[in-house]
Amino acid sequence: MTFKAVIFDIGGVCVGSPMAGIHRYEKEHGLPRNYINVAIVKQGEDGAFQKLERGEIRLNDFYKQFGEQLSDPRHKQNYKEYLQKSGRPVPENIPNVSVDGKALWTTMMDETNNVDVKVFHAINKLKESGQFKVAALTNNSETAADQNKTSDSLRETFDYFVESKVVGLRKPDPNFFLHACKIIGVEPHEAIFLDDIGMNLRSAKKLGMETIQVQMGRSEEAIKKLEGLVNLDLHTGVPSKL
Repeated sequence: MTFKAVIFDIGGVCVGSPMAGIHRYEKEHGLPRNYINVAIVKQGEDGAFQKLERGEIRLNDFYKQFGEQLSDPRHKQNYKEYLQKSGRPVPENIPNVSVDGKALWTTMMDETNNVDVKVFHAINKLKESGQFKVAALTNNSETAADQNKTSDSLRETFDYFVESKVVGLRKPDPNFFLHACKIIGVEPHEAIFLDDIGMNLRSAKKLGMETIQVQMGRSEEAIKKLEGLVNLDLHTGVPSKL
């Protein structure tokens, strides 16, 4: 198959994962691992997190709603169901959870200041080859002035930078992927998509995209898979830092 574009997620692929920030916050505040992520997902498309990424809510309003929603005691049952479905032990009682929305968000965004040098080297190699359009497709949001500076400075790295807060759509909505393909000028089956989140990859794959999952801390494995698809050496001369 001939590919014409490679599309990268930002957080968790090109830079550190906000999920790592969630785990750090949970550990620091004595919360069960993955409790917050389960709560975020269970909010559905009307959740504060989801609205922020679509540009439907301002950051200062988001902090309060985010914390209140994640502190809702109903998420304790959602978490128990998640554990049961995952085949993990389910505790009889889960203590009440109180989440500071601003503190959690700051911790999540701090992770995005960590650039993955190997991924950016691969991006530069793809661009140097002249064989592929290189794009970013990211769920992002309004940020505080001192947050996410790395992500905000990435646009010039890519030929196309498609962001949820501008488009008003977010992954895994298939319309967001189709919108990106239209902007880039390719059909879904002509694109390779890299992301760290399973639901996003499944949505892209249903549209015909070739997908690669980037596991936390294991980007080199994903790059090797990408090399096989584009038939290029994306490793040679990887710098120790940008």
